[in-house]
Amino acid sequence: MKNPKYVYLQILTVSRVFFAAGLAAIFAAYGVNVWTVLAAALLGTLAELSDLFDGMMARKYDLTSDFGKFFDPYTDSIARLIMFFALAHVHLVPLWLPVFMALRDVSVSYIRLFAMKENVIMASRFSGKVKAWAQGVGYFLLLTIGLLGCFDLDLTFYIPYIALIILLVTLWSLVDYAGYLLVLLRKSKG
Repeated sequence: MKNPKYVYLQILTVSRVFFAAGLAAIFAAYGVNVWTVLAAALLGTLAELSDLFDGMMARKYDLTSDFGKFFDPYTDSIARLIMFFALAHVHLVPLWLPVFMALRDVSVSYIRLFAMKENVIMASRFSGKVKAWAQGVGYFLLLTIGLLGCFDLDLTFYIPYIALIILLVTLWSLVDYAGYLLVLLRKSKG
């Protein structure tokens, strides 16, 4: 595409990976304290806003492309995984959660690839949007627990419950995509 706005859109899209990497580096270097949690909240907000604005920009300027349809969910996945592995590194979420998140994202990617191989078009699912919201809200709730812990208010007993809700929504999204693939394949064969 020759439209310079397309280049800006791709920069905006990939920026969320750099925001996530920045917050992971901060946690890795300095652990959990008031300033690192606030920095992680700021960088996490910028990552989430870049996701919102790149979609708005693509629709407003008619910059949707096949590349963008794959690149956008890829950067979403990488950014969220970095963010949650960073939370696991500082013990604000159990390690099993980002592992299951990665399992879901890889599986959905392969489901979509299989659909393409079968010449079936698989659009984004509502469950994927709900999953993204659950993970985004969960990220900020977990950061809030970390921040309050800096002021000797221990709410860490909520972490397993937040992680479980995120896990259940994430797995529901995986099951939804797999079921949708089966429905599409039946329609294409019948």
